[in-house]
Amino acid sequence: MSSNFIEKPRYQCALGGALVTINALNRAVAIVHSAPGCASAADGAAKSGSGYWGTSYCNGRATPSTNILEKEVIFGGESRLAEQIESTLDIVDADLYAVITGCMTDIIGDDVASIAGRFKAEGKPVVVAETGGFKGNSANGYDLILSALIAQVVEHGLEKVSNQINLLGLIPAQDVFWRGNLLELKRILEDIGLQVNTFFSPFDDLASLKTSSQAALTIVLSDVYGLGAAQAFEEIHGIPFVTIPLPIGPTATKEFLEELTKHIVIDQAALTTVVERETAGYYAYLQHVAELYNDLDLQRFAIVVGDANYSYALTRFITDDFGWIPYFVAVTDILDDAGKAKVAERFSILPPELRPTLIFETDTSRIAAALRAKVADETDEYSSPISPAFVLGSTWDRPLAQEFKAGFLSATYPITNRVVTDQAYAGYRGGLRLATDILSTLISNR
Repeated sequence: MSSNFIEKPRYQCALGGALVTINALNRAVAIVHSAPGCASAADGAAKSGSGYWGTSYCNGRATPSTNILEKEVIFGGESRLAEQIESTLDIVDADLYAVITGCMTDIIGDDVASIAGRFKAEGKPVVVAETGGFKGNSANGYDLILSALIAQVVEHGLEKVSNQINLLGLIPAQDVFWRGNLLELKRILEDIGLQVNTFFSPFDDLASLKTSSQAALTIVLSDVYGLGAAQAFEEIHGIPFVTIPLPIGPTATKEFLEELTKHIVIDQAALTTVVERETAGYYAYLQHVAELYNDLDLQRFAIVVGDANYSYALTRFITDDFGWIPYFVAVTDILDDAGKAKVAERFSILPPELRPTLIFETDTSRIAAALRAKVADETDEYSSPISPAFVLGSTWDRPLAQEFKAGFLSATYPITNRVVTDQAYAGYRGGLRLATDILSTLISNR
């Protein structure tokens, strides 16, 4: 049975994805050409759902917006857009002004490229992307605005740097831990001798974006996000790309680094040194809580609910490094058949006896119903097949954990019950942080 709405969605529209992507770039400002409320609603959902990211420079309810009304819908909103761009350039001090559009302005057909082009012809740093919400979800908005930046901002004709890479695929806010994840992966990659463009960390600037055409390789940390932007890098600037899943913990991170050696030259001695050092560091801490894990019998059946990136990455970590049994995984993105096949293929590397039931479902209540049906089908008169259990998901999934008397940690968007700053779950240190958070949750009521 199909549904014409999604209960408790776990992403925004394309405009929302484009808006948070711009807001995550230092000294970049979005100019939203849309109906009233679009910018503030999208910004509010992203900021609260991403562990209270908060408002940064000239966004939130201060986001420049045309706020078109009936007059513009009937007669067109191009003059209103020109007025808004001009006033924003006069008032707001920024290094980049990104014009993005909403559903209404895309429907009425305003020629936003032409209007923005007038200001670009005057040497103003204005870019434009048509990001009407009906064009998809946050991931589509991320791809649309990034592709526009790659075409309109990234410099052409720069000489390639053989050890420089671009990192894509972690959508700001949609990946609640994107800042910490990018910094942790950059730390590891720089330690093996690479120069890394992350673009969206608090310490990045637009200069690295402008010169990112120097990169020899783009790494997409996803099978489904950022592919359009990676293709833009390849087609416009001649940079090949490879997709490698988001790595969490020592096993996946070692595989991630070893996979890179197939695509870019890396000093093997440096790689070996980093892997041995980071693995030793991970277990130097974890071994001290092994007694706690064993004495309190903290092994669990795991239920994972999240997007295409985290559903697999979390499952790999709890299976390979944490000793849990993955029971049920729900991928919450809207994916076509090809996207579903890519994600499902990742899970096939798990041993057959450890492959969880995998579903693709966006609706929160339907996820709960699918798990409920599976458990009922496998329950006998003596025991439940998932006792004891633990849920790794979003804040939406806390009632699910309560229903099954399971532990719960919010690890996927939206997260509204935690404050997230520099925390990371990617890499070695991120895996240690995730293990710590899980164990802390399990013993929090002692």
